[in-house]
Amino acid sequence: MKRLLSGLKRKLKAVTEALEKLSAEGEKGTPIAVEGKNDLLALRKLGVKGEILCVKASGKTLIDLLDTVQADELIVFVDFDRDGRQLVGRITSYLETRGVKVNLGYWKEISALVRHDVKDVEGLPSYLEKLKKPIQQFLLES
Repeated sequence: MKRLLSGLKRKLKAVTEALEKLSAEGEKGTPIAVEGKNDLLALRKLGVKGEILCVKASGKTLIDLLDTVQADELIVFVDFDRDGRQLVGRITSYLETRGVKVNLGYWKEISALVRHDVKDVEGLPSYLEKLKKPIQQFLLES
C-alpha cells in the first residue's frame, strides 16, 4: 500500500508542478490554446492564469483565431487524444510559417504523466482529486 501511495504522491506532485509552471508562463503573457470552454474552465479551476484561447469555441475558424495571436510563442494544451494530436499538427504547421514558436512542452509532459487515465483537459481536475483521495484517506487512518 505504501508503494502505491508513494507512486500516487509522485504523480500528483509532478502534474501539480507542471500546471504551476504552465500558469507562470501564462502570467508572464504567453497565451495558452485549448480546445473548448470546458478546457478553459478546467485550467482556471486548477489555478492556471493568463490568456487562454479556445480554438474550437471562439466562433472563428482556426486560421482566423491563430491570426489574432500577437505573441512570439503560443502554448498548446489540447486534449490528449487523437483529435488533440491532429489539432497540434495543424496549429504547429500554421504558426511556424508565421514565425510563432509553438510550445508543446506542458502538453507532452502532462500527457505522459496521465497517459491512459485522462483523455482530455477538462478531465484533469477530477483526476487530480481522484489521486488525492487515497493519499488523504491513508493520512487520516495513520
